[in-house]
Parts: sequence; C-alpha cells; structure tokens
Amino acid sequence: MGGSVGVQVGRVCPGCGREDSVPLVYGLPGGDLFEQAEHGQVALGGCLVMDEQPAFVCRSCDLAWGSESDPTADEAELAGLLDVEHPVLIRALGTGWRREDAADGQDGVRWFVSGEPAQLAVGVQGPWFVLARPLTSWGQHRPGPLMGDEPRLARDDVLHQPHLVAEMAEAIASHRRRSFRWCRTCRRSTAPEAFVAAQGSCERCSSAFADRDE
Repeated sequence: MGGSVGVQVGRVCPGCGREDSVPLVYGLPGGDLFEQAEHGQVALGGCLVMDEQPAFVCRSCDLAWGSESDPTADEAELAGLLDVEHPVLIRALGTGWRREDAADGQDGVRWFVSGEPAQLAVGVQGPWFVLARPLTSWGQHRPGPLMGDEPRLARDDVLHQPHLVAEMAEAIASHRRRSFRWCRTCRRSTAPEAFVAAQGSCERCSSAFADRDE
C-alpha cells in the first residue's frame, strides 16, 4: 500500500460522486491492517494479487474503482488550468496538489499547494503561473502573479521546459523544508506556523495533551 490510510482527499467516487473512498489493500493482511479495516480506514481486497486491480473503495456505495496514478479532482483542475495532461504536470511539478480556496483573491488567481506539511504553492492566472513558498496563514491576502515578486512563468513552460520548472519548484520546496521542526510528542515533521516552540510540540499534540500536563 503506497498511499495514506483513511478517506483519500480529492478522490471523488465515479459512482455516487462522494469523497468517501479509502485505499483497497490486497495480500495477506497483518494485525495493523485488520485494525485499520475495522475502523474504516482501509478496505481489504483479499489475498489474490493481480494486475490492474482497483485501488480504492467507496464507503458510501461500495464501488471499487480507480488507481493510485489517477489524478485527484484538484490535480485534474490544476492540469486543466495549465492546459497540460496529468503526466506532464507530475513530471514538472510533482503530485499531491490540493486547492487552497482561502488563498484565492479578487484578482482571479487560483492557488494550489503540495506536500505535507505544505512545501510549494502554485498560483495560476490566465496564461501565467508562479511558484511560491506557501504562506504561514492562507487567510492572509496573497498578491497575484502580476503583482508579486515571484518570477512569472508561462503555461507552455510546463510542457516545453519541465526540467527547468522542476528545478525551480524543488528549490522552493527545499528551502521551505529547512524551516520544519520535529514534534517531540508524535515525532512528525511540522511546519513552523504549527509548532509550539515553548513545548517542543506541534499544535495538535500541545492541545491534545495540555490537560494531562496540569
């Protein structure tokens, strides 16, 4: 199983149209998988492993469908805005893109972020796009590509100069990753805006275990 467990964000079931699908796992399951299946975080597909098996199952309508290489709804939207096929988008900008509605402004820019925690942002406006570091708070107003300091790129660059775009994207993501902190409680990488330095923990752990420290 290559992806994360639980409901797959952006995976819209082609049967019922709901975003309620979990990974479908094949092969002999261990104890952890049985527990995850009992909690509805994965579905067990049996021990027989064959080619071109469905990768997800919808918890709402029980439809088994799709593959991990299929674009999510947000990735499909980004590929459409850049006017490229999904494999071209992945070659230039990688995968895992999700729409940031809170960042969209009056200037018509559509923003997407990738990575967990978010490491790279892409803003698309007409025939142009920019690569940027995600804001620490997406509730802030973000200037559009025509007003910002980020270098403006043409949509054709994704198709004709994917290696250049990939290098620029990785440079931004790498710089962002250097700011990450490690939570001493869950031991997961945490973005600086979600890290409580005084406690050495992420906001989620600090909130969850605050009562126990009293």
